[in-house]
Amino acid sequence: MTVGEQEVTEYYHRGVVCHLIGQEGLAIPLDVQLQRPGEGEVPAAKRLLERVFANYGRYFDGVVVDGLYFEAPFINFCLEHHKHVVVVVKGDRRLLLQDAQGLFSQRNPDGQWNDGRRTVQYWDAEGFTSSEGVSQPLRVLHARENERRRQRIAGKWVDAEQNYSWYWATTLPRTQLSSRLLWRVGHWRWDIENECFNTTSTHWGLDHAFKHEPTAIINFLLTLFLAFVLLQCFWRRNLKPPLRDRLTLIGLADELFAALAGANCGAVRQCAPRARGP
Repeated sequence: MTVGEQEVTEYYHRGVVCHLIGQEGLAIPLDVQLQRPGEGEVPAAKRLLERVFANYGRYFDGVVVDGLYFEAPFINFCLEHHKHVVVVVKGDRRLLLQDAQGLFSQRNPDGQWNDGRRTVQYWDAEGFTSSEGVSQPLRVLHARENERRRQRIAGKWVDAEQNYSWYWATTLPRTQLSSRLLWRVGHWRWDIENECFNTTSTHWGLDHAFKHEPTAIINFLLTLFLAFVLLQCFWRRNLKPPLRDRLTLIGLADELFAALAGANCGAVRQCAPRARGP
């Protein structure tokens, strides 16, 4: 990177986080795994999931991941641990995507729904076997979304439409998960970015390495995640709605920090005179 006119080498740590989704507005990171030097994200994620499956296996039935994880070894790894997979399908060279596009182009949508600001048309089919090496046939859901938004352009509010096209592959059959719920699960994957990473990076120092040592980094991250989850639970489950309307989650964190800082200062002032005794 460039600072002023000088080239500066930037060092950073990379890791993988497992986050529990669909929890009524609660962002719940479960565990974290640092990547080794030169290691990709998927091998680190497998080590992470080995622990998560053992420690939190009863908390969830499937793993929702980005298109990077669409590979037979990872999908089979989850199936071997009795967990389903929901994965984004993208990339023009993926044979599964080409097969699904060809099939869905020959038929009308299976249905549609409207959630207030979005109209969604969907196609849903099972039995795809074009993903080489995957131990069972896959189901593919295609959603075509038309979203209406108000945007402020040149000082004026303008109604605009945006169109999106999504493909998800999953090992979950339609008898276990409806098309609409699968669509929701696919979008819930963004909760880890919006509700967890953005909040903790902006307000909790997630993107700062206080000590560049692997064990220290993991201990800091796990402590941060624990405090973050506890604070959310207290704010959402203990505070009354009128108080939550006036006090945001970040506001509550600021109040607790101010109280803790005041208590620490008081303890120092009380101890100081005794420390100067004979």
